[in-house]
Amino acid sequence: MKYISPGKKTSKKPAKYTMTIQERNMVNNLVLELHGTHAKLRQRLSFRYPVLTEYDLRLCIMLKANIPTKDISLLLNITPDSVKKAKHRLRRKLRMNPKVSWMVFLDNID
Repeated sequence: MKYISPGKKTSKKPAKYTMTIQERNMVNNLVLELHGTHAKLRQRLSFRYPVLTEYDLRLCIMLKANIPTKDISLLLNITPDSVKKAKHRLRRKLRMNPKVSWMVFLDNID
């Protein structure tokens, strides 16, 4: 076993997590259920902001459900940094003030 000093960085990337078929089906069912419970929000967002993509709408629904960034990354099988970038781009599309929380913003639309 090789000793690595605490300050030294390794070049190894962490292994990417891949979901099993059963886990993927569970995630798909969760997303479908979220879409059903937030159908009105989805319609209002689509009407007010026609520039939003399907991915943007899905992200809005997950944010409305108060799912943390780390969990969204697992659900979408992307990195947490990618979720943060997507949230930033979504704020720009919605012309949303950075100081306003997602829950407050989405509650005002719903």
